[in-house]
Amino acid sequence: MLALTGAACSEDPSATAPFAHVVDACAPIALTTTATGAELASVAQATALWTAVGVTGPGEPGATATISVAFVPSTPGVFGFYDDADLTLEISDALSDDQRAIVIAHELGHAFGLLHVPPSERVSVMNAGNLAIVPTADDRLAVAALWGDCANR
Repeated sequence: MLALTGAACSEDPSATAPFAHVVDACAPIALTTTATGAELASVAQATALWTAVGVTGPGEPGATATISVAFVPSTPGVFGFYDDADLTLEISDALSDDQRAIVIAHELGHAFGLLHVPPSERVSVMNAGNLAIVPTADDRLAVAALWGDCANR
């Protein structure tokens, strides 16, 4: 049984080191999963959340990168994890449908190279322990700082 442990995203904002492997948020990205039903719908919703702010890579055809999404048991207070060595998102299977989509969007942010943003700095999908905030226009700007403006590529 796989379980979220260690440096997973939770209410602890300590993930401040850059990731070794990230993907271009504007290039086509395939999200693969063995999930069905509500979990699969959450993957689609997370993709739509990023698309709504102009980040176009996730879910696009002609993928240049593939990210695997797995739903696993986790310890209380741990919501997700981006495994940058394997390009895998591990998402807690104990989340509600809406929370699950937001955590997937948060972990996709890590896959794009984004780090945690302190809530005192700004409201962001990248706030540690976030279960309610969807990607914002400022999150799009953070992606654009790394990858350029997706709409103009």
